[in-house]
Order: sequence, then structure tokens, then C-alpha cells
Amino acid sequence: MLRKVNKMKSNAKSKIIILIALGIIFALSPIITVNLGFVTGSSIKSLEYSDDINFDNKNPKISAVSGKIHIDNNWTVAKSAGICTGDGTYSDPYVIEDLVIDTNNTGSCILIENSTAYFRIENCTVFNSEGAYNAGILLNNTDNGFLIDNNCSSNSSGMGLFYSDNNTISGNDVNNNFRGIYLDRSDYNTISGNHVNYNYHGILLHVSVFNAISGNIANNNENGIIIASGDRNTVLGNIANNNEYGMYLTFSNYNTVSGNTAYNNDNSGISLLWSDFNTISGNTANNNEYGIFLWYSDYNTVIGNTFLGNNECIEEVECNENIFENNDCGIIFLILIISGVAILGIVTILLIKHVRKRKQ
Repeated sequence: MLRKVNKMKSNAKSKIIILIALGIIFALSPIITVNLGFVTGSSIKSLEYSDDINFDNKNPKISAVSGKIHIDNNWTVAKSAGICTGDGTYSDPYVIEDLVIDTNNTGSCILIENSTAYFRIENCTVFNSEGAYNAGILLNNTDNGFLIDNNCSSNSSGMGLFYSDNNTISGNDVNNNFRGIYLDRSDYNTISGNHVNYNYHGILLHVSVFNAISGNIANNNENGIIIASGDRNTVLGNIANNNEYGMYLTFSNYNTVSGNTAYNNDNSGISLLWSDFNTISGNTANNNEYGIFLWYSDYNTVIGNTFLGNNECIEEVECNENIFENNDCGIIFLILIISGVAILGIVTILLIKHVRKRKQ
């Protein structure tokens, strides 16, 4: 087992500075939510949309395909306008489906607010949602949603959840956004089986707890999967290859990262910064700069992982009481190779001596 405490290579300093900067940015990122206009004091306010689908228009159904949709807990009006079907129950949720929405760089394509009704948004293509706090599909203070099999590409954020719990995001293509899937102060959500590629941030959780991230593919992003100031989340069976950072926890505690694959990331397969009491188990993080990198992170358990072909297998800086068990850094295999070469050399020498003796 390779373990380095209080050491770093000089050629890694610049990368560590980047890690620190990212950690600080995410740590301070609550200002994002404050500036959203979603929350003032304890009340939740709607975004101002000047060109939404207006359910009082004479022909709202005609404009539903090309215009933005904004539902502020007025599902019955939306149903009357032909925007959705269903009754909002678990067995018969409201359904928005089969739409193509281009916002032409203004606002969110679909915005659902202040809702606890059951609903589904499925098989929609939403794009060109621009602005720092907009998304292809955006849920604000909204629970019990199912976002299924949508294409949310070329937006500021592909999918965004703010103060939204118990939602499911599954089977979506979320590519070429600044943020692919973004959760802020949103808990008990499921993010599974999505393709989240070529974004700056692939999947980003901020101040969000008890979420399950499983079976997603997050390749070719700057950052594959990030948890910032989020506790007790599960990251299970995802693929995060060819990013700058594969999987990244900062100021995050008691999370489980298990059974994931992180190959060919320019910096680290898995990183922990100022993150304690996490369990990192059964992952494969090969051919990165670092297999796993820990910075000011204590009491973590790193067990049963495979870290092969990295420039550094396990790197610790200013860490205490981390547990490392049964991780494969390829050292045993290397020893076997060296031992095999040595044995072969000895056998060769003995054979040569034996042949010479017989000739004599």
C-alpha cells in the first residue's frame, strides 16, 4: 500500500491550487441561490417570465410546442389548456411530453414551481436556455417529479433542481451545457442512468443530502461528478472518464462512493478536499494523474479499490486517521514481475553453469 503524508511533488502544486480554488468556489456558492430571486426571507418567489405560455391566452395550446412553459402550481389550468394530461396523483401523474422547446436564449424552457403534485416530463427536447440561473428543465420548490428520457442539451444548465425533494431524473441526455444536472439544496432525489457529457460540470450537487447518483455516464466534462457541501449522498456504479476531475467531494461528509469507474482523467480519478468520514470502496480509478487524492480530509475509509496505471496511486496532504485497506496499486504485480525476472536470471545462470560442467 502506497501512502504519502504531508508530501507533494512540486509538479503537482499548480493542480492542487486549482483543486483548492474549486473547493473555495463551491464552498461559497450559496450566493448563487441568494441571487436567484427564488427566495426572499422564507418565502419563495417566481421568476419573472415575460413571454411564458400564458394559460389565459386564447390559443395557449398552439404556442405550447414552441413557447416556454411555466407552471406555478396551476396544473388544472395547464391541463385545461392542453399543456399536460393526468390528475396529479401517483398512479395518474400530470404528464408533459413530446415537446420541442427553443427559448432563443431567454429563460428556462420548462419551469415548474411550488408544486407537490405528481408529474412527469418525458421525451421532450429543450435547448438554448441561457442565463446563469436558467435551465432546460428547472424545478423550484417542487417535489414528486419524474424527468424521464429528455434531451436537455445546449443550455446554461441542462436540468436544475432548487429546494426540490423526492424527484427522479432518469435516462436523459444532458450534454454540452455549462452545468449538466445541478441540484442546490435539494434532498432525497434519484439521478440514474443519464448521459451527461461535454459539460463544464457534469453532475453537481450543492448543499444537498441523501441523494442517490447511480449508473450515470459523465465523460469528457471538466468535472465529472461533484458533491460540494453535501452530506450522506450515495455515488454508485457511475462512469466518469476523460474529465479533468472524475469524482470530486469538497466540504462533504458521510458520503458513500462505491463501484464507480474513473479512467483517464487529467488530474484525479477521485478527490476529497476538506471532506471527512466518507467511504470510498470498490471503485476502479486507473490511468489518472492520481488514483485518489485527499487534501485536509480525515477519518475516511478507502477500501478495496483498484488504482492502476496512475502517476500517483494514493496521495494524502495534511490528512489524519484515514483507513486504507486492500487497495490495488499494482505494486504486488510489479514485485511478482521483478521476482520472476530475478528467478529467471538465476535459473539461466544455473543452466549455463550446468551446460559448461557437462562440456568439461
